[in-house]
Amino acid sequence: MENTGNKRDILTAERVTYAYKTRHQIVYAVRDVSYTFKSGTVYAIVGKSGCGKTTLISTLAGLDLPTMGKVIFDGKSTMELDRDIYRRRDVAVIYQNYNLFPLLTVMENVLYPMQLQRRPKKEARALAAETLRSVGLDESYWKRLPAMLSGGEQQRVAIARAIASGQRVILADEPTGNLDGENSDLVMKTFQRLAHEEGYCVIIVTHDPQIADDSDTVIRMDSGKIVS
Repeated sequence: MENTGNKRDILTAERVTYAYKTRHQIVYAVRDVSYTFKSGTVYAIVGKSGCGKTTLISTLAGLDLPTMGKVIFDGKSTMELDRDIYRRRDVAVIYQNYNLFPLLTVMENVLYPMQLQRRPKKEARALAAETLRSVGLDESYWKRLPAMLSGGEQQRVAIARAIASGQRVILADEPTGNLDGENSDLVMKTFQRLAHEEGYCVIIVTHDPQIADDSDTVIRMDSGKIVS
């Protein structure tokens, strides 16, 4: 059940446009998008391929700056922020292909961003253990390499890495695209728990109608615009 209490505005797209030049024309991938995302909520962004979903996620994550307009996190534009710190501390991006380090163990993958934050080793390891357990991965998994895990298990390691780092906004680009129905359901239940019980803002780009149905709010895009 969606937690309707303790919600606040956390991330805002304010008339965001993103355009790029090809050899022959200027392409507007995102056009004049305005939307405010709240904590404690799971959002699904849907629409046909090429409608601007992934580009919008990239601007929200600070991977790209809008051509026009602003992305505002906790009152500050990403143009004013150190975007490396923003991604390390405030927003986490989870991808369809997991993006785990293949030569690091499960535990080492989750510890890595906390090492960049220079957290004390004992504190970081305790938090990594806690978050891995919270996504259903007990100690028997921690010394395994990513290649020794199923797709669903790898995606849950990616989620654990994101939440252990302290980011309160999770941006997920087709996070269940490589998963079967059972593992998709487990991943979605994890996102719902993070939002409804712990106050995260979770924004998912998806083609999966079940993921959209299980989200609190569905945002439909077409030709770079939000249409519903």
